[in-house]
Amino acid sequence: MNSLFPHAAAPLAVGSKTMPNRIVIPPMADIIQKVPGNYVTEYMLQRYQAYTAGNPGMIVVEGSNVTEMRDVREAIGLWKDDFIPPLRRLAEIVKAGGAVGLIQISNVGLKVMDENSIADISREQFLSYKEDFIRAAVRCREAGFDGVELQGAHGYYLCQVIETSARDDEYGGSFENRIRLLVELVQDIKKACGSDFIVSARIGYPTIDGLIDLAKALESAGADLLSISTGTKNYDVPDDFPLDNKIYAASRVKQAVQIPVLAVGNIKSGEECEWILQKGYADCIAVGRCHLADPAWSGKILEGQEPVPCRRCKPCRWFKDSSQCPARNEREHA
Repeated sequence: MNSLFPHAAAPLAVGSKTMPNRIVIPPMADIIQKVPGNYVTEYMLQRYQAYTAGNPGMIVVEGSNVTEMRDVREAIGLWKDDFIPPLRRLAEIVKAGGAVGLIQISNVGLKVMDENSIADISREQFLSYKEDFIRAAVRCREAGFDGVELQGAHGYYLCQVIETSARDDEYGGSFENRIRLLVELVQDIKKACGSDFIVSARIGYPTIDGLIDLAKALESAGADLLSISTGTKNYDVPDDFPLDNKIYAASRVKQAVQIPVLAVGNIKSGEECEWILQKGYADCIAVGRCHLADPAWSGKILEGQEPVPCRRCKPCRWFKDSSQCPARNEREHA
């Protein structure tokens, strides 16, 4: 492709698959939309169909729950085989334009559990939650997804284990023990789903040094992609770094591992994508709000067209009520 942004337009191998370009649509849910019975809905299918118009390199489907439990929002469910047929329709749509198709798998964590800490969870229940992730990944493979993204950031369950676990077994206390669950999930999902099934991990940690150690451990475990975000706090960055703290963290991880690194963090233009890639700060770029404003954003910027711009509302109106997004309303009424 002849593009103004040759680095962003270049293909990238991730595990056994090849992304046609370096732009990734990250997992984003439309929070106000109902998800009856936790099944994929027609509205979701239409929303992801719109993303394919821009031919992104990868689409990561919104966070989906591996364990049945009450949730602060309705989400796609992965805990039973009945979910597979509608998931298969979603996987077909996501991959139809050539994008690599992943789905984020998650456990909501302590905020909806009876326990007050990770240490309070019985060993039987703790190991059951672990098996839920593996079984969910197998269902995602059966549905046709190219892989899964383990949600190990943003204060969700895996992040809580990594940052806070004071369990008295092999999953708590020391750093090596606290990261053991995520490391073993990478290994066990690879065993259950095959080496050609992509296992990505979205990770954060309170310190960049700890984040780097976590990234190295996941690479050794067989992870195919590292999506760098935050855990429960932001990173300290040099005063002269011009972009988001998560992008700085990704640049540090990139120096320490050989597998692809995905950067995210308030990226709003093709120029910023190209600059990050050209600098070698990451291998691919996740662009969220711009794709909410214009689902075909990736294709438009790579082809030199002008997308409908994100208005950078604070707070983001889309995540409160997508119908109130000014860019969406401009696009739909144009």
